[in-house]
Amino acid sequence: MNLIQSVMGNQHLSISGSKNTPEVIWDVNEHSFVFKGVSYPENARKFYDPIFNLAKIYVNDNKESKLNMIIDFEYFNTSTARMLYKIFGLFNEAVLNSGLKVQIDWKYESDDFDMIDSGKDFDFMFKELNFKLIEKAA
Repeated sequence: MNLIQSVMGNQHLSISGSKNTPEVIWDVNEHSFVFKGVSYPENARKFYDPIFNLAKIYVNDNKESKLNMIIDFEYFNTSTARMLYKIFGLFNEAVLNSGLKVQIDWKYESDDFDMIDSGKDFDFMFKELNFKLIEKAA
């Protein structure tokens, strides 16, 4: 059984974070999707492609739902940004074509200007997604 079959059967995905990969929690029943920690995997495609494939299934099965996504990275690299772009693009298309609503809470530290700028950039690129930049509590 692969990751997607396992998740769709259990309606929950949980990947523990490591020194270079984020914690990922996706509760299909609660329409909640979280990335937390750091993301600079040696092979971003290998880490993120199964998550992207799950997102494709989710989009097809939850056309009128509202997905709440939390991005709470301390750091992510360029290859992770490309994977986020791919995932956000999929969700953006789903909003346009199927009525899915996507709320993205982009968390940042008050002095992390790179993270703030990244959140603003994604918000600008994906007009159909509802980005909310949220400063982390001190």
